[in-house]
Amino acid sequence: MPALEKQDRQYAIGFEPLAFTGFAELHSLTLDLVPVDTSKPLHLLLHGFTEYFTANSMYAAHQANVNVIVPYLEGLDKEGNWVRILDDMGFPAGLPRTIVVDLTGKLPLGTRKIRISTNLQIYWDQVLVDSTSPEVPMRVTEVPLAEARVQFHGYPRQIQQGSVPDITYHYDEVSNTGPFVRHAGAYTRYGNVRPLLAKLDDEFVVFGSGDEVALDFDPKALPRLAAGWKRDYLFFADGFVKDMDFYASDGLTVDRLPFHQMPGYPYPDGVSYLSGRSRLDYLLDYNTRFYSGNSASSYRFEYPPPSAPSPPRVILIPQKKSEKSRRPPRSRR
Repeated sequence: MPALEKQDRQYAIGFEPLAFTGFAELHSLTLDLVPVDTSKPLHLLLHGFTEYFTANSMYAAHQANVNVIVPYLEGLDKEGNWVRILDDMGFPAGLPRTIVVDLTGKLPLGTRKIRISTNLQIYWDQVLVDSTSPEVPMRVTEVPLAEARVQFHGYPRQIQQGSVPDITYHYDEVSNTGPFVRHAGAYTRYGNVRPLLAKLDDEFVVFGSGDEVALDFDPKALPRLAAGWKRDYLFFADGFVKDMDFYASDGLTVDRLPFHQMPGYPYPDGVSYLSGRSRLDYLLDYNTRFYSGNSASSYRFEYPPPSAPSPPRVILIPQKKSEKSRRPPRSRR
C-alpha cells in the first residue's frame, strides 16, 4: 500500500523476474476498493512503467514455452469467486505514464476486491480510484504546432536508481558519441519538418539515436480561465518505432517504412508503402540523410557537429572572343 499511494518512484515489486527481459513469474496485484457503488462511474488510474521485452527475449521465452500473458482483471463476487472482468486491461507502454481502466458497470454487484494478473514486468507506482461523475464540464482547445525541427542533440546521461530498471535521462548533460548503432537507410534531413507533423498522412519524421524533434506550440488561442477552472495539457503523438534486434523484422534497415493501413509488419509482397506520387515526392524531398549502418571497426556511432550547408557558389569565367568561337561565358557551380 505505501508504494502505491503517490508517484514517488517507489514501486510495487513483489514478483520474480525471469531470465528473459520483460518477463516475470505469473503474479497478481490485489486491490481493495472499499465499498463503492458499482452502478455509478468507476475508473482506475494506474501509473507505472513496463520493462519491455525485445524480439530476442520474446523468441527465447517462446522456446522455453513462456508466452505473454497480458494484464487481465478479475473481481471477487459475493460467493467468493474470482470472475474475469477484462481479458486485456492494457499496460503503460514503456516509459512512466498513466493508463485509465474503465470499470463502469462491469463489476459484479457488491464487489470491492479486484486483482490484476500478468507475467510481464510492470512496475506500478500509484493507483487511484475515480468515482466522479463524467458530467463535469470540460472544454478542449487545440494548441497549434508553430515550429518543428529535426536536429542533432547527442546522448543525454542515463540515470538508473536502485535495482529496478527505472531509467531517467539528464537532458543537458550530453555526449556527442555513444555506444549505439543505427539502422541503415535514409533519415529525414535536419531542419524544418512542420509540414510532416501537421496531419496523419504516413509521411513521417524519420530520426534515430542522438537526434531530436524540437517542437514549439502557439498558446495564443487558449482562452482565459474562468473562476474555479484549471487547465491540463495532453500531448498527442502518432508514429511507429522499430527495434534494432536480431529477431526483429527488417531490424537492420530503415525500410520497409510502415503505414497505418498495412495488413501487418513486415507486409507481404504486393503491398507497398508507395501508394501515390505524393509519397514518392515526400521520400525524395525529406529523407535525404543517409547512414550506412555499423562502422566496420566499432559499434560507436560518431557525429560531426551539425552545421548549416554552404550556399552554392556561381563562378563566371570570362573567355576571350575569337573569330572561330564566340561562345558566351560559362557558369560553373
